[in-house]
Amino acid sequence: MHGKGALSGRMEERKKLYIAGAHSRSRTLKSYLNYLYPDVEVLAYLVSEELQDENPDFIDGIPVFPIVYGKQKQAVDKDSPVYLGTRGINHSKLMKELSAAGFSEIIPVTVDMDMELRNAYMEKWYREQGREFILIDDL
Repeated sequence: MHGKGALSGRMEERKKLYIAGAHSRSRTLKSYLNYLYPDVEVLAYLVSEELQDENPDFIDGIPVFPIVYGKQKQAVDKDSPVYLGTRGINHSKLMKELSAAGFSEIIPVTVDMDMELRNAYMEKWYREQGREFILIDDL
């Protein structure tokens, strides 16, 4: 699944999700999703347990939880999807950690998906400003 077209159906069904990562890519992903799908709630940012101390406890009021293999201190819905909002080089490690922790729906945000979300974000923003958003490829 890629981009807004594929995500729109998923977002109609699933109103709550997690984002793995707690830095610029994950925060940008949250901004895209909140703007494009205002009814979708990011439950928490999930980070590797060994990196928990390097991250804030909250980002914009959303908690940052460690990915824990055993008993989770925080209430976590492992049936909710997790979007990997990190560089692709980290996806494999995060997928293993999340799977081992019991998450089953893990969605890597690829470069193509990120670009499609960004374009959908910009298109909506331009439209709300009464302007037309044109990709350079469409000129």
